[in-house]
Amino acid sequence: MNRILVVEDDPEISEPLLRLLEANNFQVLHCFSGEQVFPAIAQFKPSLILLDIVLPVIDGLQICQDVRLNSDIPIIIMSAKASYSDRLDGFKMGADDFVCKPFSMSELVLRINSVMKRSKSRIS
Repeated sequence: MNRILVVEDDPEISEPLLRLLEANNFQVLHCFSGEQVFPAIAQFKPSLILLDIVLPVIDGLQICQDVRLNSDIPIIIMSAKASYSDRLDGFKMGADDFVCKPFSMSELVLRINSVMKRSKSRIS
């Protein structure tokens, strides 16, 4: 089963997102702050990370950059910080995709499946 680590501090976004992912047969773990991410990665071993930029303690761009030092886990940034430079910063830090808030939940699921499919084909 594909595992998704959701890193999002806003319950208005995270709660429906978690329900949607579970309804689409993903196993999901949720982190509310940046400091929870690395222990969660070690224990949960996610297939993909959905990552907000604005987080308590450690921001999402720093998390993305730090994950890339040791891992090729696919990362999709989902953020209200959606200017051209914000999106470029996300990709420079190693994100595989960037979704601007507010986003379509069904589009996000399609993007997740697409990124995961590409990730698996690189491994094969």
